[in-house]
Amino acid sequence: MTAFTGVSVLLPVSLKQNARAIAPWVMGVSALSVSSILAYRLIFPDIDERRQLSAALTSNPALSLIFGPARDLMTNDGFNAWRSGALGAFFAALMAILVVVANSRADEDSGQAELLASGVLGRQARLTVAVLLAVIASLAMGVVCFVLTVAVGGAVLPTLLLSSTFTASGLMFAGVAAVTVQLGSDARSASSIAIGLLGTFFVVRGSIDSIDAAGWAVWTTPLGWLEQVRPAADSNPWPLLLALALAVVLITCGFVLDGRRDYGAGIIPPRPGPARGGRAANVWGLAVRLNRGSLITWLVAFAGLGVVFGYLSTAITDLLVSNTSLRGVLAGQPGGAPNLTFAFIVTILELVGLIAAISGVQIVNRIAFEEKNFRVEPLLAGAIRRPTYLAAIFWSPISPLRSTSWSVERC
Repeated sequence: MTAFTGVSVLLPVSLKQNARAIAPWVMGVSALSVSSILAYRLIFPDIDERRQLSAALTSNPALSLIFGPARDLMTNDGFNAWRSGALGAFFAALMAILVVVANSRADEDSGQAELLASGVLGRQARLTVAVLLAVIASLAMGVVCFVLTVAVGGAVLPTLLLSSTFTASGLMFAGVAAVTVQLGSDARSASSIAIGLLGTFFVVRGSIDSIDAAGWAVWTTPLGWLEQVRPAADSNPWPLLLALALAVVLITCGFVLDGRRDYGAGIIPPRPGPARGGRAANVWGLAVRLNRGSLITWLVAFAGLGVVFGYLSTAITDLLVSNTSLRGVLAGQPGGAPNLTFAFIVTILELVGLIAAISGVQIVNRIAFEEKNFRVEPLLAGAIRRPTYLAAIFWSPISPLRSTSWSVERC
């Protein structure tokens, strides 16, 4: 039996199981591109308004933190490349990470992988299927985005290059996840490492763009490579080959490490627990202990979001005042700079609320995870009541949200 025995049987089943989870990512990124084409025609129909928009965005580096540099905003495709390029690549990478982790290490943690391994299944078949699922999802995202964007009026070549950057981002971070699932002690640590790297690369890319650094600096992050494709501007496809090469190298490293890793364990061993329960001896302390990693991660993430959005709120005033179309979109009616800045902050806080919901759902889902692994029953068998247990879990997501408002206020 070879290491890849059973891939042809497991892949269709896994694809059917993951189709509903992959489809929202594909359609969401495609909708981002399609809406950019449609919104540009609606909001900026006149050439003078387009020149005004181009001058305002090009001279304001604050928005480069999120969207990247604005190169050609005189056309639909140039605006689309600016508005959806960096964000689409980020979400494609996040999708690939979650797909690989969910279909490799998460199955080991739940015991499903052991059940599959009892049949005719090779050692590296599960990792192969996980990577192939991420590859299929990334290709589907690129194809669907290309077809829908061209259908609403996007030019063929710029749209093809833009969609290819989404696919390339998914392939690269599928490779990153293939490595981190070998390093982490469990699925949560593996996904935390991979998502942490993605967030770091995104922030580094945004910082380089916002400070107008030297030309070589953008090549220090893989997301910067994709930025150099420059759809609707220079249209340079060669960085896509570099991204593909990195994906191949990372996936190869993942398979090499998978052959040397013990089943159910990571190359980075977990720290031993304390000799005594300490603060985790009660249900409230246990809830914090179980979710400590997620709480710290989201705390740092929200603090960073607060700083970034606070910086944007101080730099956006001139942009809004100089462009009547953007002012109408955000404020809904003419107004002074303070009112427009306030409207912009309200928009930001709505976005933060959506992101905060992700952290809450992730932590509350821990309830189902603990029940599936039969770790809740021993607690409930004692003096702990179910309402007390649920209250402790629901209380733990609250703390990371405090840092965002503080950071925005400070900025």
